[in-house]
Amino acid sequence: MEALELLAPMIVTVTLILMIGAVILLKPLSKQGAALLEQMLKDRREGRTADDLEHLTSAMASLSERMRLLEDRQAFTESLLEAIPESRGRIAERVEPVSGGE
Repeated sequence: MEALELLAPMIVTVTLILMIGAVILLKPLSKQGAALLEQMLKDRREGRTADDLEHLTSAMASLSERMRLLEDRQAFTESLLEAIPESRGRIAERVEPVSGGE
């Protein structure tokens, strides 16, 4: 009987600590989930899902094409720089200072 009297307060304390921890951890997640559900409901009511998907797909295709062009240009520039290694550092020697007072 004495062990049960000691065990009951421990069980209540542990349960209370676990409940408080669960609320602290799950409250931000539940807020984000509720915001996501509200936005999904709003999008469904306005019927924007199909149009937005097409817009995002075309934007991604455009970005992908631009990235491909940048990669090609970078590869070309690197090949030019590797083809003429002796010219590196000589550009500054050829530039003459401009005199502003004359």
